[in-house]
Amino acid sequence: MRRKPWRRAAEATTATALAVAAILAGAHLVCARPVHRYHGVDVRISRSGVRAPRHHRCGNVTFRVRTGDQRGRQLQLFRPKRGVRPQRVLADLVNAVSRDPRTAAAGIHAVRGEAEALGGAYVTRRVPVEFTEAITAGWVYLLDLTAFRRHPSADAELEAVRLQGPCRYGPLRRTPTGRVLAVDTGAGPRFRPQDVDSSHGTFLVHNISTEIHEMQIQRVRPGTSDAELTRYFDALAHGPVPGPSPFVGEPSGLGAIAPGRTVLVHPRHLRRGTYALLCFVPDDGGGAPHAFLGMHRIVRLYDS
Repeated sequence: MRRKPWRRAAEATTATALAVAAILAGAHLVCARPVHRYHGVDVRISRSGVRAPRHHRCGNVTFRVRTGDQRGRQLQLFRPKRGVRPQRVLADLVNAVSRDPRTAAAGIHAVRGEAEALGGAYVTRRVPVEFTEAITAGWVYLLDLTAFRRHPSADAELEAVRLQGPCRYGPLRRTPTGRVLAVDTGAGPRFRPQDVDSSHGTFLVHNISTEIHEMQIQRVRPGTSDAELTRYFDALAHGPVPGPSPFVGEPSGLGAIAPGRTVLVHPRHLRRGTYALLCFVPDDGGGAPHAFLGMHRIVRLYDS
């Protein structure tokens, strides 16, 4: 994509503004010139489970997630709140992934009260994902959400990583090129993207709503509009959908994050094209996936 002169001139200001937004959000993310040495957590997720290092430094932590599964996998991180066991969170997550709206609503509401959702990644063999966020010392748990959805259980396998101090809140490896806010509106939850237009981009995602949200990045057929997605989800909610799906391939993007969290996400090797930002976390009021309530946004990614 050929950037207009005014846009090139504004890029440095935009990056600075995004850094300030992250700090004001209480995330301690410090965006400066990229650091080329990698100090993150390498995570492999496959049909045999999640594998990650047992220990890492707390602070600004980067998770680099890969899979060899041709159909892709979804990783989710969470930290139980004080006095809550991981199995208690998993038991309520069983309800949160239920097809029954009331059960799903009760489950996600309980999960929000018992644990902090720390993000995760939708990855494929061709598109690994890096995400960075500020995390204090303590244990965090990594869940293969793809396997969990197929066989929900409070005894699901978890990979535990202990983050140890002293915490390191240093410069990030990547500078954000765009921003996405997850917000509450009178019409329901919504995405508010800014400068999300690069297929090689790194996006600062900040959840300023009162509920848990994710940000899938799903390729759609050329020419697809948000109005068409609304009609598609309306039809899907009431029965079989006539005609082809607007979606193409497997999703990429960021897993669920708690209200107030800020995460820097970098999907690698996305192709240029038309994509939808999507959240399928169930609404903790009625249980419908947020995308069915209007939380979707078409973006066009260019090579830049």
